[in-house]
Amino acid sequence: MGLTIGHSSQAIIHGLTFPGMAISTVKLSVQHAHFLHSAEKWEYYDSICSAAIVGLKPLTLITAAHCLKEVRLTGAMSLPMLSIAQPELLGIEDISLKQAFYRPFEVVAEDLTQDVAVLVFEAKVTSLIQPLRIRLGDALPDLLMICGYGRGYGEADTRHPRCGERKPVRDLSDFYQVLPKAYREMDEMLHLQAQTQFAYTQELVHAEKALLAVNRLNEMDQYDHTIAMPTLGDSGGPWLVLNALGQYELLAITSLVERFYNPSAHWPFFQKQVPLSEYPYIAYGLRLSHPEVLGFLQYAQHSGADIQFTSAPLLPRTRQPQ
Repeated sequence: MGLTIGHSSQAIIHGLTFPGMAISTVKLSVQHAHFLHSAEKWEYYDSICSAAIVGLKPLTLITAAHCLKEVRLTGAMSLPMLSIAQPELLGIEDISLKQAFYRPFEVVAEDLTQDVAVLVFEAKVTSLIQPLRIRLGDALPDLLMICGYGRGYGEADTRHPRCGERKPVRDLSDFYQVLPKAYREMDEMLHLQAQTQFAYTQELVHAEKALLAVNRLNEMDQYDHTIAMPTLGDSGGPWLVLNALGQYELLAITSLVERFYNPSAHWPFFQKQVPLSEYPYIAYGLRLSHPEVLGFLQYAQHSGADIQFTSAPLLPRTRQPQ
């Protein structure tokens, strides 16, 4: 039984809006095709994902591979049908996809360490946008800046990404770091459902330390629905850290967001008439420096992608862009 990602993982719920150029993040519009066996016809649909700019010579993006589930293909090279939304905001012109490196969704669904895609474009970049270098090493930072183009229920659409600062979960073997014991005592069944889903996700990661995670707990260890959190449309968006020179580096990309199965009358944070998509309790980022992921990125680099890596000293904590 594999991973069932029905949609891409909406800009960060309750995040702050920043220019995409400041954090080297773009919105992707992806075209998909699904064959309806019952009607024997194709159904076409579009989706939104986020991506990080990691190189300019040529223009190179990193996003989540599951964003390309059922993607329509075109041309002699069977390249994905996708586009960078509103590229003029980033000073990017004359864009044409030339290479795409990603694994089939059937592979990604069984192993989250494969949830990475590299897209290489021929393009003219007229702005001073700075590509993100990929942070090497397995040290866990105190804070992460997570960005993306999704949006929560009732939030206005924006032409720019939203970002939120989050502390990473220190121990992914302890579900109480995600949803504390007090919630189990209030509604044992719903807590067990969430814990089962959490455990199943761990089984889809076939390598230690491949995932980073953030919860939605405040300083009092209470679930807080006002805290910024990835949602639909944020898949492939960057998890950033600052180096000692004040430059952003790319640590991970949004891979998967888990939400509650149903609301609980015993958990006080649920609000009436608000969809469950507003209640993620954990979000996962795929660490790009993990050996399995790194090998894939180095293959793409050797095949023409512009990808740079760094292990420069970090600042003691992440701060917001100026």
